[in-house]
Amino acid sequence: MPSPGAPRRADLVREATTALAAAGVAEPRASAELLWRGAAEESRADLALRASETVDARLAERFADWTRRFAQGEPLAYLEGTCGFYGLEFSVDRRVLVPRADSEAVVECALELLPPGAQGMIADLGTGSGCLLLTLLHERSGLLGLGVDCSADALTVAHGNARRLGLERRAGFVRGDWWEPVRGPCLLAVANPPYVVPGEELGPGVAEFEPHCALFTPADDPLHAYRRILGRARSALARDGTLVFEAGAGRAGEVAALAIAAGWQPIARHRDLSGIERALAFRARGDR
Repeated sequence: MPSPGAPRRADLVREATTALAAAGVAEPRASAELLWRGAAEESRADLALRASETVDARLAERFADWTRRFAQGEPLAYLEGTCGFYGLEFSVDRRVLVPRADSEAVVECALELLPPGAQGMIADLGTGSGCLLLTLLHERSGLLGLGVDCSADALTVAHGNARRLGLERRAGFVRGDWWEPVRGPCLLAVANPPYVVPGEELGPGVAEFEPHCALFTPADDPLHAYRRILGRARSALARDGTLVFEAGAGRAGEVAALAIAAGWQPIARHRDLSGIERALAFRARGDR
């Protein structure tokens, strides 16, 4: 029970709003309320109805800590420890990228190419939290999947998400360099490789808090990861297998040109919610 003189909810949110505004956070009041609902595990209605109620010291300290970290740019998903993606909830922390709505275009593209009765193996190269692979397995019950990542820490997060979603018997995760541990043949592979050029403008906190190995390309070769993946894709995919890439904003044309030059036929493109070409699907062209 809060002690006499304990702070009220409304006062804490007001103080957080001031702190966030001073830090240059956009929409500080809305952000403060969002932080409160996460820290207190309350709804918007709870905050409105209980604004004058006092809170105990532990919750006040938790909220102050979240406010400080958010003001420094740490993503809300890392504070809450979860992130929604394609209607599912994934555990996330600083070991993996925060799943973004942009990447749902990859899921939509892949699902169009995988009929509801599809059976076989799919792969996710650079799986991170496992959000792409596990979403596809959730949507297509006849599939098995393998997630590959060079980061053992990321694989730990992905394993945990598979367990929480009840998909651990259909999803395997292994450490490796792109196709290296994949024995195939795979019906389809998805990849959201690093595509941010060092020095490129990013949103607040992204470069400071999210794993650089999953974000940045070599400065002199922005298509490095795509080139590596394309180089071995034919040997790991089934004869009519499909490769689905996520591309950075404005880079879909470059990725498509690289794939076409390597002997791949474009078969589908999907835009994200902002209208940006985000997902590109290819199938091997000609004799293999």
